[in-house]
Amino acid sequence: GQLYTRVFEDEKLDPKLYPLVIGIGCYSQIFFLVHKNAQKMLTLHGRAPAVATGMKMANPKMKPIIFSGDGDCLGIGGNHFIHLCRRNLDCILFIFNNSIYGMTGGQAAPTTLYGAMSTTTPYKMFEPRSDGVELALAAGASYVARTTVAHPRTLMKYFKKALKHKGTSVIEVITPCVTYFGRKNLDNLGSKGEKGEIMDTGGKMFEWIKKNSIHINQAKFMSKEELFNKYIIGEFRYDPSKSEYSEEYKKIQNIA
Repeated sequence: GQLYTRVFEDEKLDPKLYPLVIGIGCYSQIFFLVHKNAQKMLTLHGRAPAVATGMKMANPKMKPIIFSGDGDCLGIGGNHFIHLCRRNLDCILFIFNNSIYGMTGGQAAPTTLYGAMSTTTPYKMFEPRSDGVELALAAGASYVARTTVAHPRTLMKYFKKALKHKGTSVIEVITPCVTYFGRKNLDNLGSKGEKGEIMDTGGKMFEWIKKNSIHINQAKFMSKEELFNKYIIGEFRYDPSKSEYSEEYKKIQNIA
């Protein structure tokens, strides 16, 4: 919330032109933390991209900012996410990824790391995780990036860039969940090293996130085994040349 407000003050933007469309999850508390003049709508679980599409098409001058979680965006809202990226609607989609369903009791999410413990995987998570960045790239989003809450300056830079970009911007943000992910897992999750510590404090989780975040330029020279259960961060695509959805729709209106 503080970062959002700082960016809008730095860029001298009118919050009323950037409506916030918020899904359901722990991150939904941002509804109460952002700029007082922001236009906000709390939507159904997984449906924020659909609501944002309606907003943009009804008032093309607006640029919706969507806040979503890894559970509602990549789980129940997966199809909405794919088609938002495919259409290249002028909006910003934040995916707050804490690798767990934190608000509903700590169940395994599509992004839960292999080997992790959760209330629905009491022995370990055995499924491969979904990758929001890879899905966004495959679906056609024109600006795609990933960073973490442990890198706030980078997050601010990506946010400012997305505000100026015309098209779908997807920014995945790795976030901590001490309550369910942290206190059930060790800081050497997925490795074969010595037994690590339980990540039962915010400080431990922040350090774990930083330790397991690898910049894309470094990741290019690492093996698949070395990148196991890591978060690759950086900018993955920036394509300002791709046509934007509402502008293409306007062309159809003009010839209809």
